[in-house]
Amino acid sequence: MRLDAELELLTPERVALALPVAGLGARAMAWLVDWLVVFLLWVAGLLLYSITGDLLHQLQALSFAGQLLALLGVLSAGWSWDVAWEVLWRGQTPGKRALGLRVVRDDGAPVGPVESLVRNALRAVELPLGYAPGVLMIALGARHQRLGDLVAGTLVVQERRFDLSRYGPPAADEARWGALARLAAAHLGAAEFDRLADFLRRRAELEPAPRRQVAARLAAVFAARAGQAAPAPGEAEGFLEALAFHAAEGS
Repeated sequence: MRLDAELELLTPERVALALPVAGLGARAMAWLVDWLVVFLLWVAGLLLYSITGDLLHQLQALSFAGQLLALLGVLSAGWSWDVAWEVLWRGQTPGKRALGLRVVRDDGAPVGPVESLVRNALRAVELPLGYAPGVLMIALGARHQRLGDLVAGTLVVQERRFDLSRYGPPAADEARWGALARLAAAHLGAAEFDRLADFLRRRAELEPAPRRQVAARLAAVFAARAGQAAPAPGEAEGFLEALAFHAAEGS
């Protein structure tokens, strides 16, 4: 079993980006957090309903088909929880966010509604077996994918945490780039933020000419996302530092 599996990407700016793939322990804890929240919501809902009606008596009064539909409704609510959060919260449920995990496509792009529906619908194959197939596939697979991930083409990755406090822009750069950086930060996705932080962390390892070129390309891409002109190559790193600072503040 590989414990160091990574999703390796090469961005259009030719900056290498590697995201660690989440293993069994982190995914199990995220799943437990989500289901604890769902369970507490169900308990709260039942307590509120009990004030006005006898739910247990009503369920017992249903036919077998009715009780089966009620059970399917409960399970569907649990699956809908994952799909809704993953689509609306950029691949994260509350449990995944708490554990620093995120669902992405296997090319690193954000997960979409179709991929999320497929990966969660296939839990129906694993649930009757106590999730044993999913546990084994995550534990033993090279990329820690369960059946739903394989079919949907998704991965669960660990978000790297960067200390960007040392990239706080000097007063001059903040005065010059603060407004543009705040505007661009609003359009910065999770993968783009990782790309930016990875460059700032590793830029000292680059030769001056490639470093200047990569900084200029990144600055042009992120400025364009905000509909603004790119900074001059010599000012690109100042803009990127300001952008990283404001993006981290807003995360």
